Amino acid sequence: MKYYYPIITTIGLFVLQTAAFAQLQFSGFADVHFVSPLEDQSNIEMHCGQFELGLSSPIRPGINFEGAIAYNSETGTFEAGAGFVELVFTGENGLHSVRSNSFDHIGLSIGQFDVPFGIDWQHIASPDRCLVTAPLLNEKSINSWNDVGINMHADLGPINITSFVVNGATDGFALGGRAAYSPLESFELGASYLSQTETNELGSKPRAFGADIQTITGPLATRMELHYTEDLFEGDFEAIDTINTHHGFYLQTNFDLSSILHIPLVLIGRYDDWSSINNIDEASRVTLGAAYSIINGFEIRAEYLGDNINGEKDIRQFVIQTLVSF
Repeated sequence: MKYYYPIITTIGLFVLQTAAFAQLQFSGFADVHFVSPLEDQSNIEMHCGQFELGLSSPIRPGINFEGAIAYNSETGTFEAGAGFVELVFTGENGLHSVRSNSFDHIGLSIGQFDVPFGIDWQHIASPDRCLVTAPLLNEKSINSWNDVGINMHADLGPINITSFVVNGATDGFALGGRAAYSPLESFELGASYLSQTETNELGSKPRAFGADIQTITGPLATRMELHYTEDLFEGDFEAIDTINTHHGFYLQTNFDLSSILHIPLVLIGRYDDWSSINNIDEASRVTLGAAYSIINGFEIRAEYLGDNINGEKDIRQFVIQTLVSF
């Protein structure tokens, strides 16, 4: 919106300074999918999933930069996946991704980033997600939301608070945040909220509420997330026609066999349930998967996905994913 170009210009200046005076650190990943619909096994497809090249660098004490160029498989083009400057106010002055809650830190991120609503945004990138596909709940609500704006975050031991202001619909902004509390290292409760400051094309103000829980018990890691959304569907803030209020949840468990069988294998199961508030539209999804790390930076995953839409079987497919990261 009206602050979009000043923010991009500022980020560009920091990128130029970083390239000229700082030592860049490069990273990246790419994955390929082999998809076999179970209804028609002869129609096997192979296509590129995610492909991203990232760079990060400390610019000066208290100021860091992180950026990424990502391949958009829908358009077949490369575009900015992230590009933000991190200002460190207190705490450790290392490179700090807004995904990290691992050390005491108060910072401000300015630029383009994955919007921190709920918890699945921490797993958008392929290396961070043991399963191939995103939760159905994510697709129906914020849809891996990535935007330009400001993110203030405080990681203070058992308490984590994030607030953001980013572009929204029309001439307004979307603002919100997440607060989480971890009374134990292996247990966390979180709540999220977002709202649009101006009305969209239909004269409504999209908003969403979220709640989440994460636990780790030995080799088991379980997380559950719930969303209630008004006038926001599949990441669209602008114009919602028939589905204006909906809700849902997913429950996912990862079983890491490395500590039991001493093999780098993780088994994953997830269940999604979603519906409009009047239950006219509803869907559920069962996802079962396995991830095996052959060597550091090379992983193979297999996934079964079954969708049930409005009481009818819609999609049944088997996917193999190969992932390379560095």
